[in-house]
Amino acid sequence: MTDSERGTELGIALVPVILSVGTLLVLLDPYIAAATLNAPLEVTINTVAALVATAVAALGWAHFREGRDAEALLRASAFLVVAAVNTLHVAVLVSGTGSAFGLDLSNPGQLPVMATVLYRGASAALLLLAGLAGWRRWSADKWPALLVLYAPALVIIGLIAVGAGIQPSLPMLLGPSELATLQTDPTAPVVAFGARFLVGIQVVIGLGFLGAAALAYQSFRRHRQGLDAFLSIGLIVAAFSQVQFAIHPGIYSSIVTLGDLERIVFDGILLVGLAVESREQVRALRRANAELVVLREADVARATADERARLAREIHDGMSQELWFAKLKQARLAGLELSEEARGLATEVADALESALAEARQAILALRPAEGASFAEVLQRFVADFSDRFGIQAECTCDPAADALAPRVQAELLRIAQEALTNARKHADPTLVRVAVGRQDGAIRLTVTDNGRGFDAAASGGSGYGLRSMHERAELIGARLAIDSGIQDGTRVTVDLPLNPPPETPGLTGSR
Repeated sequence: MTDSERGTELGIALVPVILSVGTLLVLLDPYIAAATLNAPLEVTINTVAALVATAVAALGWAHFREGRDAEALLRASAFLVVAAVNTLHVAVLVSGTGSAFGLDLSNPGQLPVMATVLYRGASAALLLLAGLAGWRRWSADKWPALLVLYAPALVIIGLIAVGAGIQPSLPMLLGPSELATLQTDPTAPVVAFGARFLVGIQVVIGLGFLGAAALAYQSFRRHRQGLDAFLSIGLIVAAFSQVQFAIHPGIYSSIVTLGDLERIVFDGILLVGLAVESREQVRALRRANAELVVLREADVARATADERARLAREIHDGMSQELWFAKLKQARLAGLELSEEARGLATEVADALESALAEARQAILALRPAEGASFAEVLQRFVADFSDRFGIQAECTCDPAADALAPRVQAELLRIAQEALTNARKHADPTLVRVAVGRQDGAIRLTVTDNGRGFDAAASGGSGYGLRSMHERAELIGARLAIDSGIQDGTRVTVDLPLNPPPETPGLTGSR
């Protein structure tokens, strides 16, 4: 059992005990008033109830639209009923038209009691249905969603409007003696026990709320949504508020009962649940965004790998084959009787073809590394092949930390190393090159050093195609490239890649 489940079960166990003790104290202690007169507080309680119910209804509707969840739709409908009736109640109180609805204590009517019974009964029934829908996994794909959402609230408001016009004909839920007691002392307890039918209705509604609480807890155990846990506790409070309504049906103007205070507790629990739910939604959104980033990088890596494999095949099957054919033809041409000048040109052609074939092989190695090989293995094989083909002593060291780099980053670093080695071979005439990858100053550093004749880096300004290509590749992965060279003093190419790059650069994250 998780901590959240234990906390919810503790709340479910403690809330009934606390509320039962409070109810008994109201019944048995004559010094505890069952109600008080406070018009501003009454307006505040109903306003808070309307706002909280609207928020829960909106959240339920959002969940329904996301997953076509019947439980969420019915729950939204239930709280929309609560929001609509409480909004109407506030409007009547603020506008001073309470007498038209039988709310004035000077002439209390049956409509306020009947309206309360109707909307609480409807909300309890809808919440019960919502719990059953979640338990039975009902599908709402073919339901008329807007009708289910709005119809109960509209029907209840319509019945209240009709009742306002026929108040003398309404059935008597509170008898003359209860109404007289209410007028004489609005704070006195045990007003409605004489109205057995009304008490029976409150018991049924209270049992409905308890059943909805049990189903909400089961929904919490299935989905682990914080609002379900708090709703299950809150509905127990709602059930006990029905008991308080049976003790004192203080629905009339300016009366605030203990049942109203329990409604405030219920709203507070829901507010906490909404806060928890919002936090969970934000966390879920962050997790989803993180997963999307991983998937996007995986897609980019896969697309990059596919494109590199395609280019490698084209080089191998196309350009390399043509170069081999040209080399064979050149070899036959070299065997003919040629002038001294022609032989010199043939030798130059042979060297150029050999160099082109070596370049093609190097490109294939860079574009299509061996399956399952680490970055260090690929780089070392690449450097060894360079040494074998061009007769230049080459050394390579690589920190295993580079294996954690994203494939795209590894490919760009390999291409930078290849370009640096090619430049050294073509322009520096070195006898030794060193390639190293390691950690330094919070970054992965690639260095390619040669002992060749070097060049004036300041004078060149990095205008050559090879140098420009290396700079562009480094910028592409969020790295910084520097070239240190002097005439007859060798060349050092350095690439620094931060271990914690900005979010928009691939950095060390990505799928391998």
